[in-house]
Amino acid sequence: MDPRMSRSRAKLAEAVLRLAAERDVPTLTVAEISAEAGVNRSTFYQHAPSPAALLCTVLSTELDAIRERHLAAADGDIRAALGKVTLAVMEHVQEHWDVYRRGLAGSGEAPGLQAMLGSHFEASARLVFESRRVRVPRRAGRPVPAAMAARFIAYGVVGAIEAWVLEDEPEQAAEVAEDLRALLPGWWPLA
Repeated sequence: MDPRMSRSRAKLAEAVLRLAAERDVPTLTVAEISAEAGVNRSTFYQHAPSPAALLCTVLSTELDAIRERHLAAADGDIRAALGKVTLAVMEHVQEHWDVYRRGLAGSGEAPGLQAMLGSHFEASARLVFESRRVRVPRRAGRPVPAAMAARFIAYGVVGAIEAWVLEDEPEQAAEVAEDLRALLPGWWPLA
């Protein structure tokens, strides 16, 4: 990507995160985000079709980087890697607390935010299964479908994050990561 496109993408990311922390995403406009970022509307549309799509892309990109950083450094210890990636994801949610609280629990839920999180965590679980460092559980002598197991883990984590952002006095990221460790099934190496 050329440097100008990279700068525009970074400015748009900062703008949508700042505005989505202050207001519900469905109320944000392309013109408003573009003005906040100091770019024109056509530049916005080169990066995303809507404010909600831009927000999901920005958050997903950050989550993908977290996953890659921690799973790539696993050195065969998938349990430790999953512990690190889980903590880093909870810290990411805490860093963008107002965005997630508004987007998952607010009155103007961010379109696609729940689906983006679910897709991200599902892809992460599939990568773990494909690495063969974790085996899909078995039932009646056959493996449970990997897609089912991946979605089970993914949407359980999304539900836990939604519950967390609804709390009046939320715990810190490290405590939530430990809560997840206790909630996940025994066959998942984080448990």
